[in-house]
Amino acid sequence: MPDIGNWSINRLLSTSARMLEHSWNNHLRELGLTHAGVTALGVIAREGKTSQVRIASIVGVQAQTMGKTLSRLESHHYVFRVRNANDRRSYLLDITDAGRDVLARAEKIDKNLASLGALANPEFREMLVDIVRKLSKEEGNDIVLHGAHEEHRAAVGLADFTGDIEPVQPEGEAPIEVSQVVGPTTAVLDIVTPELLDAARAQREQ
Repeated sequence: MPDIGNWSINRLLSTSARMLEHSWNNHLRELGLTHAGVTALGVIAREGKTSQVRIASIVGVQAQTMGKTLSRLESHHYVFRVRNANDRRSYLLDITDAGRDVLARAEKIDKNLASLGALANPEFREMLVDIVRKLSKEEGNDIVLHGAHEEHRAAVGLADFTGDIEPVQPEGEAPIEVSQVVGPTTAVLDIVTPELLDAARAQREQ
């Protein structure tokens, strides 16, 4: 191993971030999942039988993009399709027992990664947040921050609605505020939690 004890803070931070992401991707690959797949499974598990369009709207991507993710999940028998009782021409997606199991494993892996060393210390997280906030005030760093934000959202299958992509709204359903359902970060993945879905529903009912 290189003599990392003499490395600069910048090098240590960038290397640890890359290694964390690499570890997460390796674990997901072993489970037959992607970032987007974990996010979609989380939505289906917490919403119940749901249409492809609605899943895409909650996650914040086009239905066609979500279709590719769902097809991959279906090929691994993590989700299945059932005929929509309200519209026999369409289908709803539901999660299988294998899907629930792999989702639990993926979330456990993410939490385990988040507990490595100083990552488990809330003060360490606050220190990193403080660094990002202070450095973002320097010229050009706001662009770096936005780029990192969009890069991560793209990795987990999320869209930035301030760009050219428009949210897909299921016909006859109340608007979904995606910013309210994209959850807190654990180690690597932004997880859609039950609390955040409840917050989105409450906002729609106001």
